[in-house]
Amino acid sequence: MIAKLVVYKCRNCDSQNIVKNGHNASGSQQYWCKDYGKRGVLEPKRGYTEAQKEQILSAYSERSTPSAVRGIQCTFGVSRPTLAS
Repeated sequence: MIAKLVVYKCRNCDSQNIVKNGHNASGSQQYWCKDYGKRGVLEPKRGYTEAQKEQILSAYSERSTPSAVRGIQCTFGVSRPTLAS
């Protein structure tokens, strides 16, 4: 049996003195750094890449009617508030 040891560190101070501290609104596990005194997610979810943003914006600029917006939402998996902003 092969076991893999994963050591988590604080993203701010590289301390290993962290404990679990609930979940945030999106459901990700949050941690509390006892040395730094801050809490946060160790591996945050990243947004869209620049290539994806360009592709979505070009599709949105071509057709911005309400039915086309719904199509863009389904095609790219983008929410309506994200498209509006």
